[in-house]
Amino acid sequence: MLPGALLDPAIYPHPAGTPVLIETHVSWIVLAGDYAYKFKRPVRFPFLDYSTLPLRRAACEAEVLLNRRWAGRLYLGVAELVTTRAGLRLDAIGTPLEPAVRMRRFDRAQELDALLERAAATPDDLARLGTAVAAWQATAPVVDPGAPWGRAVDVRAAAAENLAALHGAAVALGAADVAAIADWIADEGERVAPALERRRDGGRVRECHGDLHAGNVVRIDGVLTPFDGIEFSARLRTIDVASDAAFLAMDLERRGRADLAAAFLDAWLGASGDYDCASVWRWFLVYRALVRAKIDALRAGEAGRSAAAAAAAWEDCRGYLTAALRHARRGPGLIVLTFGPSGSGKSWLAARLVPALGAVRLRSDVERKRLAGLAASAASGSAPGAGLYGPDATERTYSRLAALAGALARAGVDVLLDATFLDRGQRTRVAQAAGAAGARLAILECRAPQALLRERVAARRDDPSEATLAILERQLRHVDPLTGAERSIAVTVDADSPPDAAALAAALRVAAAPPAG
Repeated sequence: MLPGALLDPAIYPHPAGTPVLIETHVSWIVLAGDYAYKFKRPVRFPFLDYSTLPLRRAACEAEVLLNRRWAGRLYLGVAELVTTRAGLRLDAIGTPLEPAVRMRRFDRAQELDALLERAAATPDDLARLGTAVAAWQATAPVVDPGAPWGRAVDVRAAAAENLAALHGAAVALGAADVAAIADWIADEGERVAPALERRRDGGRVRECHGDLHAGNVVRIDGVLTPFDGIEFSARLRTIDVASDAAFLAMDLERRGRADLAAAFLDAWLGASGDYDCASVWRWFLVYRALVRAKIDALRAGEAGRSAAAAAAAWEDCRGYLTAALRHARRGPGLIVLTFGPSGSGKSWLAARLVPALGAVRLRSDVERKRLAGLAASAASGSAPGAGLYGPDATERTYSRLAALAGALARAGVDVLLDATFLDRGQRTRVAQAAGAAGARLAILECRAPQALLRERVAARRDDPSEATLAILERQLRHVDPLTGAERSIAVTVDADSPPDAAALAAALRVAAAPPAG
């Protein structure tokens, strides 16, 4: 009876226009008027079981409940298809036949993958999404200590499952590439196992979206909104929060938008403070690329698929395998530290360099407060040179910046350190961290006339920085100029003629010193 019967407009309790049917390997989705109805197909796979009516009903209820956490405007409830004397009807009095998830219908041209195709998504869009993802992850249920999910052995087993699907297609994909990834997964899995366990014990394994790629994000009322999170498997959605974030970051890079991936990651890290994810970031990027490669390999091998469709699926599969290899082989990232007093334009430039450079930004003003347990927007109440701005707190802040930059660079992430760095010892600490990580280092020197510095500092409002005119005067009296060696890797920007962000990013990459040693 289904799915053809679902195209009858008389079924629906509202104007349905001409219903449109979309079939996936697990669902029938009907677009009818202002609504979409998602019916579960009676199928069973190793990762999913919709084979009985009770299982399908439970899945519909779970999908609505889980997805309302981030897409409450889309998920309206569970509808019931029933049989009546007049035929099939939705939400009428009759014999229950099949449940469906009722959703607000949206314009598919607003799905993120479609926006990417026509270059209609912006860094600001992805930054807002990164902040939102961090916010709902922070309130998501933490894995029960006794649950069999999120342990290192589970994470490594999931990677092995993906590889098993690709081993069967090694001829089509390139046996050498599949073997290289298999070797990397085996070696890296051992290295990251302690970090995975530590993060689970620390509450980083939570009930997440589970399938956060560009095809499952849509712009609703001007805001990028995730949808279609995993409801059918607690194992696949109860994961490390970094795995969830890495999925979208990987997918954006795979689609040639490293700038958007950086904007998303920068905002997610800034909001969550989960810089420890550097210890597992590369692993999750590779793992998520393999997830997509496996799905495309399965699509390519589906019975009844045309030769052209199969070839397209193989091409997508190879693209994700290439992405996995690229992340596995990626060298250390670039570290850029800013140099200049408050009001010299460092933060303004750094914010624009995030997408242009494809980097994440670490702000001393934010991390100083985070160390003290304060929100970025909170006032510390500290006097100049005391409290949060005293020598001990400043030492802790700059030590943290250097350590975080080294860890992120080691994971292949480019880093912008947004701080004054007027003290030579602070800069030396970063240079040492870059050397230990095998990362290149550059300096962005920001200059402005003192009158302009004072004007800017006096005019600041609603900014994480608490620099006052008194603090600025202290800075101007205690500046260690760049050394000759530092000058050789510096790019200088004057406040009266800031360069194009892309040109500045290119100049910094050219100026960067090679890794020490």
